[in-house]
Amino acid sequence: MDSLDTEKVKKIIWKRSKTELDTKADSANSSVTCKGRGEKRQCCDSRQVSSIPMHSNLAQPFVLPVLPTRKVDKWCSNISTVFTGTACRGTGPPVGTVDIGIGKFSYYFCIALPGVKHGPGEFYCHIQSDGKVRVEGVTSTGGKIVEKYSRVFEMKIQQQCPTGPFTLFFTLPGPVDPNKFFPTFRSDGIFEAIVSKT
Repeated sequence: MDSLDTEKVKKIIWKRSKTELDTKADSANSSVTCKGRGEKRQCCDSRQVSSIPMHSNLAQPFVLPVLPTRKVDKWCSNISTVFTGTACRGTGPPVGTVDIGIGKFSYYFCIALPGVKHGPGEFYCHIQSDGKVRVEGVTSTGGKIVEKYSRVFEMKIQQQCPTGPFTLFFTLPGPVDPNKFFPTFRSDGIFEAIVSKT
């Protein structure tokens, strides 16, 4: 796996926390302060944390950005379902969102497939040498009537993909060797695979 540059990781973390990273480097002591909405907070630099002697792998210090939280009480007064974060944006289909990564010698992709059966004969992933990928399967969620634990439920709110077969097509950035294909269907509904470049 390719290693990440620590400075890039810091920038990504601070970018996601919507604060500005201000680094002051001294030769003796380096400090990092962060500015968010006009207030200053002292933050811990990863170089300072790594210089602390460790006696156990379990007791390593870590830094989490402090983010302001909104009051959710006002949203929950008359609503039965509340979406926050990425769930409230509603971007992308609930089944079939694809992430593709590029490594030095291989490609990595993962597909969100919640509620998809992955038993023998129910799920297929075909890769061609030109990088075209075809995923076929059957979804088991999204029905109007659901039977669980010898009980029958009639669904009133339905936001999942409807029950039935599906086919998903996408293309990797370059040619691949289909014989060097290593797939994994995780228990959380994510199908991920690594395939070697040619």
